[in-house]
Amino acid sequence: MDEFVTEEAVLLQQKNKLRWADILGSAFLFASAYLFLYFLYDLATAVTAAHYNLTPTLFFDNIRYDNSGNAWCFRCVKITYSIGVPVMLTTGVGFYLLSVKAKTSGILLRLALLWLSLLSFVIVSQRMIGAFMASDFQFRNLDALGLELGIVAAYFYLNTAELVAMMIFGILISLVVGILYAKPFLQTATSIYQIDIPKYRKRFLWHHLLFPPAIGCVLITLAVFPMNTVPNFMTFAVLPISLLSTWFFAVRSTQLIRRQTFTKYWPLFSMLIFLSVILFVHTVLRFGISIPHLDFRF
Repeated sequence: MDEFVTEEAVLLQQKNKLRWADILGSAFLFASAYLFLYFLYDLATAVTAAHYNLTPTLFFDNIRYDNSGNAWCFRCVKITYSIGVPVMLTTGVGFYLLSVKAKTSGILLRLALLWLSLLSFVIVSQRMIGAFMASDFQFRNLDALGLELGIVAAYFYLNTAELVAMMIFGILISLVVGILYAKPFLQTATSIYQIDIPKYRKRFLWHHLLFPPAIGCVLITLAVFPMNTVPNFMTFAVLPISLLSTWFFAVRSTQLIRRQTFTKYWPLFSMLIFLSVILFVHTVLRFGISIPHLDFRF
C-alpha cells in the first residue's frame, strides 16, 4: 500500500513539474499577440485617416500624416482616434468565440486565440484609462503614446467626472473578462492532475497564466525598445487586473478536462511566430506603410 502511494505521489509530481518549454512557448504567443494587436489598432486608425485624405504612413511607433492641412475636422478626429476601440472589442469577442470553437484543437492555436482575445480587451481598458491620464502629456503626441482617446475626450470637452467614469469603466472591463477566461485557461491543462486540487491548480495558474505574460512583457520590451515605451508600460500595468481576475475565478472553478491535442514541438513554432512578427516590425514597419485613400462611408 505504501509503495502504491509513493508511486502515485511521483506521478503527481511529474504531472505538475515546471515545464519551461511550455511557459516560454506561451510567452512567445503572448508577445506575438500583443505586437499584432498593436499593429492592428494603428492600422485601423491609419485606414480611417486615409478615408479623410490625410495620406497616412504607418510605422510601428507612430503614424505620419503627410497632408493634414484642414482635413482634421471634428468628425474626422472623433472617428479616426476612436475607431481602434470598436476594432479591439470586435477582435476580443471574435477571437474568444473562435477559442471556444477550437477547444479541442492543438494547444498552439488555443493559446494564441486566448492571448489575442484577452489582450484585445486589455488594450481597450488601457485606452480608456489613458484618456484620464492624457492631460499629463503633450497634446500633439497623444496619438503616438497610445492615448488617442485623450484627443477625442478633449474635442468633446469631457470634464473630470466623465473622464473618471471612463477610467472606471475601463477597469471594470479588465475585471469582468476574468469570468470569460478562467475556464478556457484551465482547459489548456494536459491532465486533470494539474488542476484537480487547490495546491496543484494554483501552481498551474502560476506557470501557465502569470509566468508567460511576465516573460512576454520582457520579450516585447527587449525586442522593440525604445519604441512604444509609454503605451507598452501602460498596457503592462493594466494587464495584471485581468490576469488576477482570471486567477480569482479559476481557483474557484470545478473544471473538467477534455481530451487534449498535444504537439511536442509547439513551443518551437510559437518562437518562430514571434521572430516573424519582430522581423516585420523591424523591416516593413521601420520604413513605413503608405495607406492609400479608401472611399467608404461610416
